[in-house]
Amino acid sequence: MSSAVGKRYARALFEVASERGKIDQVEADLGAIVQAVEGNEDLKKIMQHPHIAADAKGKLVEELFKNHVGEESFNFLNVLIDNGREVQLSDIYSSFVQLANEARGYADAVVTSAKPLSEEEQAELAEKFGQTVKKKLRMTTVVDPSILGGIIIKIGDRLYDGSLKTKLETFAQKA
Repeated sequence: MSSAVGKRYARALFEVASERGKIDQVEADLGAIVQAVEGNEDLKKIMQHPHIAADAKGKLVEELFKNHVGEESFNFLNVLIDNGREVQLSDIYSSFVQLANEARGYADAVVTSAKPLSEEEQAELAEKFGQTVKKKLRMTTVVDPSILGGIIIKIGDRLYDGSLKTKLETFAQKA
């Protein structure tokens, strides 16, 4: 869940990216930065350590990201560091993605199934649930054999649970 401060930073960045027509680029840049920080434990510790000076973090960020991300993303990262908000980067990224999806009429959906879904099944689910939420769905699939059968779809804060496991648990509670 994103913090109120994180949402404000995301909104400010979104407005700049929108004005410059760079929503997709900034989203990709932030995703890559978050992935780099979250994927490297040492980098994560440095970025989140409260006693490491902003100047040192700024120099590290310049070495790592300046030539790999757009100007807006790089400058934004420096603003976060200058204001001591780099710890909230992941929350800010999540909020930015939500804003970008809303502007595009998209929603992200996570579909959990007991077995891998075919392309046709994924397209059919995207169509049906897209109509339900009145948005185009970008789907991520997860295979979890423990649900036994059926599917679970999470779109934003909505959860559609049609798994066999849940149906059996409900049946057992009623019996």
